[in-house]
Amino acid sequence: MRILNKENARDLLKWGTLDSFIHRLSTQLPIVKGAFTRPNISGKQIVLSNFFKYLMLRDSPVYLYVTAWGIATEHLDLFYGYRRSMGEVRPLIEAPVHVFEPAEGDAFVSVLSMAFFFSWDAWVFDFTERTLLRISHDGWLEFRASDEELIKIFIAELERYGIPLLRS
Repeated sequence: MRILNKENARDLLKWGTLDSFIHRLSTQLPIVKGAFTRPNISGKQIVLSNFFKYLMLRDSPVYLYVTAWGIATEHLDLFYGYRRSMGEVRPLIEAPVHVFEPAEGDAFVSVLSMAFFFSWDAWVFDFTERTLLRISHDGWLEFRASDEELIKIFIAELERYGIPLLRS
């Protein structure tokens, strides 16, 4: 796992700004069905994080960009302790972007799970620009994808996990 500031992430993506990259990606990829309710139970959050590892972290790096925190109950000591174990000492405001290689699935699940646990706003996307996940502190998530097979898998698994649409 590499932890980057927004400028380093922008340079890696070779795009104007990180936020403009995400905006472009969100306009290019179709939303899958609508916004889904973000589960509040930690077990479901971990299962969902593992599912997104399977869905998104396949053959290219995945970025997890935390855009808002401090909104709900959180325990930053847990998060910073995890980052320190990876050699990172900068605060989240200085380095909000986490980049995971396909072999770093456990680290991806850990950081994504904490984003769910703490009700953070985050964007998750793969380097190949096939998928985009948005998580909101307001209790919803949305998934965008261009691959029909991934879309079918996403819909089937969220139904299996009992995660309903928030709105159409």
